[in-house]
Amino acid sequence: MSHSSNTTEQPRLSMQGICKRFGATQALQDVALEAYAGQVVALIGENGAGKSTLMKVLSGAHPPDSGTMLLRDQPYHPRGPHDARRAGVAIVYQELNLAPELSVEDNIMLGVEERRLGFVARRKQRQRVLQALELLEHPELTPDRIVGTLSIGAQQLVEIARALVSQAEVVVFDEPTSSLPAHDVERLFTIIRRMQGQGIAIIYISHFLEEIREVANRYVVLRDGRPAGAGLLTDTSDEAIVT
Repeated sequence: MSHSSNTTEQPRLSMQGICKRFGATQALQDVALEAYAGQVVALIGENGAGKSTLMKVLSGAHPPDSGTMLLRDQPYHPRGPHDARRAGVAIVYQELNLAPELSVEDNIMLGVEERRLGFVARRKQRQRVLQALELLEHPELTPDRIVGTLSIGAQQLVEIARALVSQAEVVVFDEPTSSLPAHDVERLFTIIRRMQGQGIAIIYISHFLEEIREVANRYVVLRDGRPAGAGLLTDTSDEAIVT
């Protein structure tokens, strides 16, 4: 990975000492994660390691029992996913959350803002959508295309466009390549690099080390809800990450 890491700068997002219990199960114990502007941090772990719970804490779906979260060096306490998105945190989930009968534009704008659909507002909305789609550069993606007619790869890009239109400063990709053919995986990596170039901080959840090395700068490993390693990928062997 060619992007450098500057550890002297403040992280865009900082999660420290995060704990979360569900009944008798300690789902997260003293977990830390930092995401920097223009960089990708990979969140690695087996199923049940705590990755999904940590992201639900980040999105406001589950409040942490203890720990601190800072966004742009300010306290961050989202009350739910919509609140998190308004604050600048967006998650592109593995299970796509789209309305297949609606257009690309309508799906992108769902939940982004109140729909004041006067002529001027509609024109500004279309301009924002076109700017996002221009960054994604996919031949299937036009504002009026019905989402249900798109390929899975193109539908995933609609979710990414929603994050771009909402001006997210932190974007989480949750196992994004699990259902993509190889050419769409390469397209996704190109888009992630463009987002890095815009200064977006990216959290990339995956257990595929090859693609993590392709796209990420840093990594955090969870095991049984606890931190099990973190650092720069350039300084770390695959064996050190998985053992």
